[in-house]
Amino acid sequence: MKKFLSVLFNVVLFLIISAAVVAGCFYCYENCADFKALFGSGGTEVLGKTDIRQSLAARSERAGLLSLYIFTGIIVIQFLALFIAVAVLKKISRSGETAKVKLSKLANADIFLDLPLYIGLFGSVSSFMVMSFSSSSGQLIAYSSTLIGIIFCTCLRVFLMYPLKSRLISEAGQQ
Repeated sequence: MKKFLSVLFNVVLFLIISAAVVAGCFYCYENCADFKALFGSGGTEVLGKTDIRQSLAARSERAGLLSLYIFTGIIVIQFLALFIAVAVLKKISRSGETAKVKLSKLANADIFLDLPLYIGLFGSVSSFMVMSFSSSSGQLIAYSSTLIGIIFCTCLRVFLMYPLKSRLISEAGQQ
């Protein structure tokens, strides 16, 4: 029952954080001109007689929205990777095995600590697709997804893995 409550708490916390990120991004996109300009969808006025749906401004607006969707999705996926990595490290830490076995499991779980980097790389690659529609719209995704991936990966390694690994090495040395 205690494990179920812990998992439920983590899922609810993840959903709340994700909803806050999504709501915050879309609120800022709709209400802050500077934030909207980051996605390259500024200058939506149309000159002359044209089909409004096919105008350059409309294409720019669609590319900006696509950039916002990808940007928001990448941030949510980064938080999911963070929650998964924390859960895996907690499971290793709380297992009843010897320190040597835990160190081996920690080395095996290294992929979970690198997930934010891979997600950031995915964001950089996906930005090239957006750049084919609007060159300025994809730049934010490329830079920010990589930066967020580096920050999350570094935090996981420095604040979670390093202390756990140091403690396990000390325990292994005492055995």
